[in-house]
Amino acid sequence: MIGEMLPSRANGRRRDRHGRGIRGPLFSYALPAWRTRAARFDDIIVYELATYRRILGDEMKELDFGVLDVPADDPSPWEDGVPLARYLPFAPGGKTTGRLIFYRMPILHSARRAPDLNLFVHEVVTEQLAIAIGKFPEEIDFLR
Repeated sequence: MIGEMLPSRANGRRRDRHGRGIRGPLFSYALPAWRTRAARFDDIIVYELATYRRILGDEMKELDFGVLDVPADDPSPWEDGVPLARYLPFAPGGKTTGRLIFYRMPILHSARRAPDLNLFVHEVVTEQLAIAIGKFPEEIDFLR
């Protein structure tokens, strides 16, 4: 009964209330523009690690990787300030030898001063990966 009293929408148009424009998402959820900032950051990390995996091969086989938003509240005694990433070595004999954890918010905050976010992330990944496999960053950096 109530549905009969309401006016029908003419040819499926959306209303433009108070002249503020059409409301709703600008992009479809399936388009790349819809990705969150965290997902875009993850893509940068994954690209860097995939490139290093092609170059270094088996040296990265036993490493585990992760991305967290912020580090835990309890910093290590030797760390000054907020870490951008951490390498956590595991006991020998396990399936993995260690874990590299990258912290999204500190990296993005520090990268504001850098001219290019991708290059800054590359430097962080290179430094941490070199520590994890026991080499100097200059030895493994594919951009140098």
